[in-house]
Amino acid sequence: MLFGISETYTYWALDLICLSGPLLLSFDRKVAYYKKWGVWLLATLPVSLFYLLWDIAFTEIGVWSFNPTYLMGFEWYKLPLEEYLFFLVVPYASVFIYECLIQYFPATTENKDGDAAIWFVMAAAAGLVSFWNFLNLYTSITFALLAICLVALRYSRVSIRAFFFSWGICLIPMALMNGVLTALPVVIYNNNENLAIRLGSIPIEDFFYHMLYLGAILGLYERQLKRY
Repeated sequence: MLFGISETYTYWALDLICLSGPLLLSFDRKVAYYKKWGVWLLATLPVSLFYLLWDIAFTEIGVWSFNPTYLMGFEWYKLPLEEYLFFLVVPYASVFIYECLIQYFPATTENKDGDAAIWFVMAAAAGLVSFWNFLNLYTSITFALLAICLVALRYSRVSIRAFFFSWGICLIPMALMNGVLTALPVVIYNNNENLAIRLGSIPIEDFFYHMLYLGAILGLYERQLKRY
């Protein structure tokens, strides 16, 4: 049981807990995140749709699976309802953290000499990880897409410092939520398709899966903001 809730509602409860704080604080006067809900939605939907298709494919071929013990039982294309909510909750909370950072610490949006090179160095490192682990589907695909995303971000309006600070802060709630999901486990990973390296119970790929997710959404988010 999680916080006295029946184990059947575990994943659902985690989704709601993750959403509750950012949603309640969206009306903070300085951040005023609620005014950007439309922009957030336009940026999130295409990326989350891609992630859902990726999720469906990986579930189908056994890269990971879901433990029915902790699910309500509603399923569509082999994904539980809670997983669909996950792909709205996580980007909502992640972009909220990004908005708080740039509103309260605007210096993080400034670009400095050498920032451009860092994007390419990180992309090259991700590409090498993908290449050397091409037999591990989760590892190779995550890092290959991350390499492409980091290069694309170099030419976006996203500041490298704002991006990495946001990602670093996001790792705190992400580690708490994913820690529960992987420890119980709600999500079961096939270690033949990843590096079998875990931080606690979390596969190391999950941290970079989130970096890719955040980067793709922020690139579109900043592009949409420019139009308003």
